Amino acid sequence: MITVGCCVGAQWKLAAFVLPWLGGRPLLAAYNQTSIVTAYNQILDAVDPHGAELTHPLLLVHDDLEVIDPDWADKVTTAFEDDTVGLVGVAGGGGASLYWWDHDPIGHQRTDVRLIDFGLRAGEVELIEGSFMAFSPWVAKRLRFDTLFADCDFHGYDEIAAQVRAAGKRVVVIDLDTHHHNPEGYRSESSAAAKIRADQQYRRKWRAA
Repeated sequence: MITVGCCVGAQWKLAAFVLPWLGGRPLLAAYNQTSIVTAYNQILDAVDPHGAELTHPLLLVHDDLEVIDPDWADKVTTAFEDDTVGLVGVAGGGGASLYWWDHDPIGHQRTDVRLIDFGLRAGEVELIEGSFMAFSPWVAKRLRFDTLFADCDFHGYDEIAAQVRAAGKRVVVIDLDTHHHNPEGYRSESSAAAKIRADQQYRRKWRAA
């Protein structure tokens, strides 16, 4: 079983893009959030309210993320059969900055603009694309998104991949088809500025070059 969590900004997006592929699986939704960091931490706390050892992965997705791979659940489950894996995504790259796509990216994802395909579709990375993040039970129990990034609009939350690696677990990309219903780019000047601020905070925290 895989539990799915979602930070919901628009109910119609959830209904159009997320609910159809869930197949009746449990959904933990966080509504009316100003920070995806806060929303995702609420979901993590809700899925493990008593500190019990979890037995299944937790998948966190954006409300505009459509999974179009019919074998997605099996692929995620199979990835976590290796207990060294802590976090799974569909694209990622190096962790010199939050702009992971500038540093040896791998994986693929369709957007409303194009199919982004970095060639190599599976492998180990340092950071992942944040619209699809699956956590092992071990990670979901022990780690939380850093509230340092709570004031960075909806940027910086993907820093958790660095926490996963620091905890001794691997971050991997798997070959899984998704459609991010997003036009790409920043939606406002303030959002672009928040991304820069998040990257600066990430670099300070992890002393990235």
